[in-house]
Amino acid sequence: MWAGLGVTVAETVALAVAASATGSTALLTQTATSLADVAGSVFLLIGVFSSRRVADQRHPLGYGRERFFWSLLAAVGVFVGGFGVALAETVHAWSDPRTPGSFLVGYTVLAVVLVLDGVGLSAGLRPLLRRAADRELSVLDLLWRGTDPAATTVVLTNAAGVIGGVLAAGGLAASHLTGSPVADTVAGALIGLVLLATSIVLLHTNRELLTGRGLPLAEITRMRDVVRQQAGVEAVPDLFAVFVGPATLMVAGDVIFEDALDVPAVESAILTAAAALRQGWPAIAYVYLNPVAAPRARRRGGIAAAR
Repeated sequence: MWAGLGVTVAETVALAVAASATGSTALLTQTATSLADVAGSVFLLIGVFSSRRVADQRHPLGYGRERFFWSLLAAVGVFVGGFGVALAETVHAWSDPRTPGSFLVGYTVLAVVLVLDGVGLSAGLRPLLRRAADRELSVLDLLWRGTDPAATTVVLTNAAGVIGGVLAAGGLAASHLTGSPVADTVAGALIGLVLLATSIVLLHTNRELLTGRGLPLAEITRMRDVVRQQAGVEAVPDLFAVFVGPATLMVAGDVIFEDALDVPAVESAILTAAAALRQGWPAIAYVYLNPVAAPRARRRGGIAAAR
């Protein structure tokens, strides 16, 4: 990630020089995109290192959600620093149109930036493609429902950089051919819309994870079946799984055991069930199964809710 940050800083400087030389709205917007990417990369680095701290008394489930928080700040940076600047610059360009110049500088810088962003996108997509295949999901579904916001942010910001670079080059070329700033301004506006879409996906993903997103019902049903199949288990009236970090799950629930089991046998059955769950879902880090005599209500938001 350090190398990626260095490349992004270099891209931002080059784009800023090209935007100043050409006076292009699209290039200025693309510079804002790259600058937001720099800030996002810094936040992601902080999140990655913060989330690696071991669990302690204040954070008994570890610091995995630190990555969600810092990734959320990166998403806010894309929205404010990218889309916000793009919107402001587009409005300014419409009110005070300026025809770009120094086109060779703009083309050269955009070509280099497109190659670098393309390489970054390819590197980020490879592990996501493998993960999507393992989970039988499309890449788009995995980006929307992913649990590693740092990986999602890297892929989406690089994708936004590639799309933005293509739009900027197209707008610059059209203005070069026509002598009108309209195409360049429209390209800047379209780049802003790309950044808006990117920030919406990132904000959604991080909000879901920060607020304790669980697994889909189908996965929970499979987990309950695994526990129910263990010797001595009569029923599993309640079970849920929550992400407490990137690809890190906590599973908890109630289990009704056969009356004939004594305390050591119940403890052994719980350990066996936990081992079976971890075998089926390696992301599980914590398992809390409570022996109960009958189904009971789970408290939600301070209000008891029956299952």
